Amino acid sequence: MVMLLSSCSPQRKLAKELVDQTPEWGVLALMPEQIFMINNRYDSNDENMEGLSEYVKNQQLLEQTLLLSKVDDTLVRRLFETAYLSTLRSYGVLVYEESAFEDFYERDSLSWVVNIAQLELQEFIENYEDEENFFGMRYLQTIPLNAVNIGVWVEISRLNGSSQKAPVYFSDQNLFDALESDFVFDFSTNSVNYYYNIDSLTPQNVYDFSGFMGRLTAAYTYDQILNNQLEQQQGISDEDPVFYRYDPYLKRLFPTEYDRFILMEE
Repeated sequence: MVMLLSSCSPQRKLAKELVDQTPEWGVLALMPEQIFMINNRYDSNDENMEGLSEYVKNQQLLEQTLLLSKVDDTLVRRLFETAYLSTLRSYGVLVYEESAFEDFYERDSLSWVVNIAQLELQEFIENYEDEENFFGMRYLQTIPLNAVNIGVWVEISRLNGSSQKAPVYFSDQNLFDALESDFVFDFSTNSVNYYYNIDSLTPQNVYDFSGFMGRLTAAYTYDQILNNQLEQQQGISDEDPVFYRYDPYLKRLFPTEYDRFILMEE
């Protein structure tokens, strides 16, 4: 353990130096013009849709959803964008919106273009399996839960960097109905009863979730830029990389393996 910490200390020191340089960073944040909304519920009915265009078919399927049919996609986009920009600024980064691109391109210090290439909402049903054991017997109950997935595709490129195509990163999260449940053994009847209550998702939950994803995507964006700079300056081996996350409120760096963007392979 001591050897591991010692081997990471030069990398951590450089990461800390990069964090201290954050006020010099500039980011041009580009937002998507539209949001894709998809019905992936297994109870949807696509009969009598043969011959329809994909757009019309998708619209008719969306009308069958419980949540997305009631959600204002413009509001989702605005909530995501507001949360993204404010969170990225909380790291100390100088953030430029698309309307200020001329000022951004006049910068002569470290600058990146971050393009939120795609924002996608999917509604689906998750069959949650609840189980308990009593006296060596396994009891299982399957409960269908409504769920929404938000996926984000992000391109990050260094201004005046190489002409190579910008790498694409991905992140997504799921939101489910809230389930409270319990198996209860009834000694009087020598049987097991199952009790449950579902707090169903609402459009407001989806709006709140959109803001959360904006904040998370901004945090992942900063971390990705930080680690890209770290790799470029130190030449980290791909065989044993350490990916750092930074908490701007606690002023703390910490390693992570999964809490980050996924690099999309071509």
